[in-house]
Amino acid sequence: MKTTRLDLLFALLLILAVGLLFIGAPHGGAFFWSDSPRHALNGVFVADMIRAMPIHDPSGYAYAYYAKYPALTILFYPPLFYFFSAPFYWLFGVSHETALAAVFVLYVAFALGSYRLFRFWLSPLFAACAAASLALSPEIAFWGRQVMLEVPAFAPLVWSAVFFTSFRKTLKSAHLYWAALLLVLAMYTKISAVFMAPAYLVVLLVENRQLFRQRHVWIVGALSAIALIPLVVLTLKFGQANLQSASGVADSEVSRSSLAGWLWYIRQIPGQLGWPLALSAGAALVVAVLARARLGMTRGDIVFWAAWLFVGYLFFSAIDLKEARHSVFILPPLVFAAFAMFAAYGRRIGMAAAALLTLAVVIQTAVWRPVYFVDGYAEAVRYIAKVAPAGSSVVFSGYRDGSFVFNMRAEKSRPDLSVVRADKLLLRVAVRRELGVEQKPMDEQEIVDTLNRLGARYVVMQPGFWNDLAVMQRFEHVLASAQFERVATIPTPANHDAHEKELVIYRNLGNVAKTSGRIDIELPMINRSIPAAPSGK
Repeated sequence: MKTTRLDLLFALLLILAVGLLFIGAPHGGAFFWSDSPRHALNGVFVADMIRAMPIHDPSGYAYAYYAKYPALTILFYPPLFYFFSAPFYWLFGVSHETALAAVFVLYVAFALGSYRLFRFWLSPLFAACAAASLALSPEIAFWGRQVMLEVPAFAPLVWSAVFFTSFRKTLKSAHLYWAALLLVLAMYTKISAVFMAPAYLVVLLVENRQLFRQRHVWIVGALSAIALIPLVVLTLKFGQANLQSASGVADSEVSRSSLAGWLWYIRQIPGQLGWPLALSAGAALVVAVLARARLGMTRGDIVFWAAWLFVGYLFFSAIDLKEARHSVFILPPLVFAAFAMFAAYGRRIGMAAAALLTLAVVIQTAVWRPVYFVDGYAEAVRYIAKVAPAGSSVVFSGYRDGSFVFNMRAEKSRPDLSVVRADKLLLRVAVRRELGVEQKPMDEQEIVDTLNRLGARYVVMQPGFWNDLAVMQRFEHVLASAQFERVATIPTPANHDAHEKELVIYRNLGNVAKTSGRIDIELPMINRSIPAAPSGK
């Protein structure tokens, strides 16, 4: 298929649309989701590590880095996005905006890949409307404008589908290699992209079993398996929490052993796509057989889209931990079905319907699904940067510890400061509180002595954070004692009902150590611990 001037025009319009979408992205350190600043910090860590080149002791460097900025999750998730974002930090510096720039590039790649995929069957106008509706859909736009992994993984996934479709239609073996490579890259970004591998296998088995006589098919399979060995090892060694999420979690919203569990993602589709697009997709699935002939689709084409949708749906439904963002990878078949229906039934009416549907998606995203933010953390860091003694520790107690830690790393003027998380100091939390929490037996004097030993001249805390726990109540009592002076209150404005309304900063008036100390830090997510004096320091 040749690229026409109209294709280039619509590609530019898609880039412009994504650019306009990112105007509404939270920035300036105002992260919302707890994973978002962690993904951003992981990229900073990779950039810092490559610059430092700690060949003599890379694990010691990583442990020391976590002890200073305790929000790393570098081994908990596949690492590709973090290596992708590292050059952005080298070029533009460490900031929330730089992390968003890396996501933006991949968002554009995702939108253009969607357009190219739809163009195998649709005219430029219908393909552009479909790609825009997918890229601007409420669920994808909500998570894609944060530093999350869904869209960064979606970009190589959709381009893998482009090359896989091209291979099916041209039988050029190079395209199969590209399809496999891009799918592997998608899995190294977010491991759940693995569902596309069995979907591809189903398509090849149904459409052309003779392909399995070609050595290239077997070579591609072998190379892909070898390339995934490091990812499997990382997941088994450090991703126990992810495996637990798949096999069963105590706080799952709905059990996968129930009918409600298998219908859960169907009920999310209207919120993911918006009701107009969801209803159009539903209607399109009913008339798909008729649309096939009008669009010149082969039996293999139908199997391709059906396998993508149904294999993906079964895969995500079988995972016990359910969130609507997890299943965004199965939305392209639904979007394609809706616009294929309009393309197949009446040119003028179909174009008008496609344009109106795209407009409806944009309005729903812009009006009813803004991206959440919680501000104030960067301001708290700026205050600390002005007053904290050189080489001291700052204790943080609050729900959005990742936001505070990332903003501390982004503060260029104070690389000497370390962050200590109060939950690491006072509790043992199994990944997240819902999965179990153990309180350490520390009385108020022990808490005071520990803060002094750590060189914690300042404490930043979210009032009421987990104060249903006795040890957290004792921590608040310590801060209310004569040894601590309340020196600042930082509002945390948000566009939703956030956990916190303000951050309070206290100054420790006691006999504080002049330099930051260390505590043993437990990392239940990866079954590791950081000793009080990590190697490499």
